[in-house]
Amino acid sequence: MRPKPSVIPMANDSKRITREDVAPTVLPDDYLSSEIAHSFSVFHMPRYDELPSVELYRDQVIAFVEQVFRPLDACIEGDWLTPSMVNNYVKLGLVAPPKKRLYGREQVARLVVICLFKQVLSISDISRLFRIQKMTYLTEVAYNYVSTELDHALHAAFTLDEEAAPDSASMVTRESLLVRNAVTAFVSKLYLLGYLRFIGYEEEAEAASDKTR
Repeated sequence: MRPKPSVIPMANDSKRITREDVAPTVLPDDYLSSEIAHSFSVFHMPRYDELPSVELYRDQVIAFVEQVFRPLDACIEGDWLTPSMVNNYVKLGLVAPPKKRLYGREQVARLVVICLFKQVLSISDISRLFRIQKMTYLTEVAYNYVSTELDHALHAAFTLDEEAAPDSASMVTRESLLVRNAVTAFVSKLYLLGYLRFIGYEEEAEAASDKTR
């Protein structure tokens, strides 16, 4: 015989919950028509041949990465990339060491993808993806696939009545599906954080925190 679930009674003087109390105050259509959603929908991830053709020093690489992702800054906590992060990724073998302190296009591409995927994956998981990529696709091909999928996913998620674009891979494989799912996870997180920011959740949380101090 199953025990009856315990119910915590409400106080007698509690206000009765009405339909208006549980109705959404901001509909998704309002969010998707907002300036923040528009900035996400038109985001362009540079393709491999749009990355700097000249070698860059570490500070220049960081500045470039920050410029690429600046339209998404509103919903990301912390820095996209720092000098210590670059050094750590090189130490872990995720990025090839610089030559005479200079980083080439392939290293920059790696760093851009790391900054994207670390929002939803651990560094060890990103390392696994890179190992799979190295065995199956050239860096340029893999990077361009990530860029195209990200642009498509953002446009579909942040545009009214827009359907998801078909997979851009010339041949869908297990490896391409892993990358596509990682991109989808990032866009889903961006959607949620953007929506919370749009409805003022951050301001409410900060106000509540100030009251408890």
